[in-house]
Amino acid sequence: MIRSTAIFFSAALAAAVLTTQVARADEASVDQQIETLLGDVADYKELFYAFKVALEEGKSDIVVSLVSYPITVSIDGEEATYSSEQELLDGYDSVFTETIVEAVSNQNYGDLFVNSEGVMIGNGEVWLSGICEDTACTSALPRVAVIQSGN
Repeated sequence: MIRSTAIFFSAALAAAVLTTQVARADEASVDQQIETLLGDVADYKELFYAFKVALEEGKSDIVVSLVSYPITVSIDGEEATYSSEQELLDGYDSVFTETIVEAVSNQNYGDLFVNSEGVMIGNGEVWLSGICEDTACTSALPRVAVIQSGN
């Protein structure tokens, strides 16, 4: 019995190590795609985790501070444009629906889709994109640029 328990434990440990290595490889791949297509990995990673945690913890003031304004949001076929953090805060519950919160909450960093337009969360419910800080666009700060759902 001890031997079979030891074999099971060894197999479980090997599976855990392999899963961790795969997760790190996926995260490294996402990092590489962001660096190649969008710019500073640290900025995108920080935005992703800050947005995810704030949304999960219901910290609406932080969530709305991470959005680029003005933003036109599409929820269940209805569009609304928000020009400021306060406007989005006032409409928070109608924008950050269960569908949006679940999409963000269920998203793992290593599974993000990245293209030249930005970083997609879920099935496109949220997009993070670089927003030019000046007319010459010498730097682009990542922000939440798209919020949408079809459910």
